[in-house]
Amino acid sequence: MPYLPEKTKNGVKIGSVELIWANNSMDFFFSNSILIEDPESTLVDPSANFSYFESLASQKKVKRVLNTHYHIDHRSLNSLFRNAIFMCHELDLPSLSSLENYLKYADQVRDSEYIQWLEEIFSRLDIRDPYFSVTLKDGDLLPLKDQEVQVIHLPGHTPGHIGLFFKEISLLYTSDIDLTPLGPWYANISSSIEEFQQSIDRIRHMDCTYYATSHGKRVYTPDQFAEKLQRFANAFAIRENKILENLKKSPRNIEELSKIGIIYRKVQLASDPLKVSFERQMLEKHLDKLIRENKVHQEDKLWHLT
Repeated sequence: MPYLPEKTKNGVKIGSVELIWANNSMDFFFSNSILIEDPESTLVDPSANFSYFESLASQKKVKRVLNTHYHIDHRSLNSLFRNAIFMCHELDLPSLSSLENYLKYADQVRDSEYIQWLEEIFSRLDIRDPYFSVTLKDGDLLPLKDQEVQVIHLPGHTPGHIGLFFKEISLLYTSDIDLTPLGPWYANISSSIEEFQQSIDRIRHMDCTYYATSHGKRVYTPDQFAEKLQRFANAFAIRENKILENLKKSPRNIEELSKIGIIYRKVQLASDPLKVSFERQMLEKHLDKLIRENKVHQEDKLWHLT
């Protein structure tokens, strides 16, 4: 008999797994979280709900914390659980263990709006680097007593980005393959378009009853998930075609390309320097890919069609 989702005060519960919706999932330092109830309960990505997690911390109910990757919106409340055992994928361990490493992976422009924003947020939220005593890899099972939860390595967003397959309730959690209308986000030095696409292809073929992501307050059926995932995946080609269409009109440098509105809307780029930084980094990823495909080349800092 399949488990049915039940609404809770903080989200949705399926079996002994509670999906906790972020209070403000559109903000850069909030994402959904998961509480896996077990004799020694595990909390995935503490970020969604300060008051709820403060209560859990005071009860000493959470014995383990898992971060699905190193981004700030998936770890902003780690410090509430200082006595817990911390877990992550081995490839994201450096960036989770050190702000300095995080910044190295974030942007090669050392004084960019993104770097400045990260430094300010880490300071304002008093985010501290916990000690990760358990590192994971693809196919590992979480150390739970009463259920089976498997690590699914889904790189691209970050090198060690993971999803989780909850076997008992047939739920696939895809973390920041998040199906948002904007599409994939890969504005880090450590991000990879090709790996992101491969990860999307991998989960496309995973047959589950339920699907959930780190942003948006929704549990998807297989049909809903397939439709949203395809739209999400299409964003890569749409962005790439926009780059090629604009270079067909005239050669441009990266600053000119970054103002067109290929990923974010022009009005967003005009009012939000942080999005300008993201736009530039993601366009650079596409241009690097297009070079490898012999579709563009660079001369005197201008990008040309090949």
